[in-house]
Amino acid sequence: MSDTEQSISRYTTGNLRERLHAALRDSGLEPEVLQPEELGEADHLHTGGRAATAAVAQAVGIGLGTRVLDVGSGIGGPARYFAHLGAVVTGVDVTEEFVVLARELDAACAMAGSITMLVAPGHQTGLPAGSFDVATMLHVGMNLADKPAVFTEVHRLLHPGGVFGVYDLMGTNTVGYPMPWADAASASYVETEEGYLDHLRAAGFTVTENTDRSAAVLKHMAEADAASRRSPSPLATPILLGADPADRMGNLVAAVKSGALVPRLLVAVRHV
Repeated sequence: MSDTEQSISRYTTGNLRERLHAALRDSGLEPEVLQPEELGEADHLHTGGRAATAAVAQAVGIGLGTRVLDVGSGIGGPARYFAHLGAVVTGVDVTEEFVVLARELDAACAMAGSITMLVAPGHQTGLPAGSFDVATMLHVGMNLADKPAVFTEVHRLLHPGGVFGVYDLMGTNTVGYPMPWADAASASYVETEEGYLDHLRAAGFTVTENTDRSAAVLKHMAEADAASRRSPSPLATPILLGADPADRMGNLVAAVKSGALVPRLLVAVRHV
């Protein structure tokens, strides 16, 4: 089974829309008419949540009129955040259930005119060369066996001087499973920081920022856990943790605390 097939199998549930709508209604919200911030942390499927999305946006310079490609766009939380800043966003993801729900949420948030969501793999998007000012990839690499192919495609899609922000969990694959992105090590493609740097340079990028966000992520996790204990919210955590969510999050927290996994933000510029 390819990494693409593994991702589709892992993330396709058949009832994601129904579960998210139930969580929204339990929170007193109408799923058909939303503000992006009303989705809380539910659509930011990466460590650090919405705050991490904001940090990525700032690091890569997303603002009014920025043409952004989001690789592995999920149900669209980061894309909607970028669009809220004034960007024009294209998201690509291999999981059709994600893309269909992302389009619905974009429309509910009155953002469909600023965001295009496509079912496509990151290594072969079919989009025109030089179409984007910025590309982002948030917690997708753990599901990518062939990162060099994806980074090469991103390089093709950015114009000269374009910026690529990669925010992933980096380290070794000798951690406890299940994790939020995989049930077992055989379906996980965690790589070291050095591996990412090598792949980016080989694709034609110059890395300009390399930030360890472990402290911010652990603080966010602790605050989210405390808030959940005080006043549980259906939208307080990503909607897609799957079976055994406590085990998945417990294993992830332990790995970040031990340093086996590091939530790291790399910013790279395409060579002119």
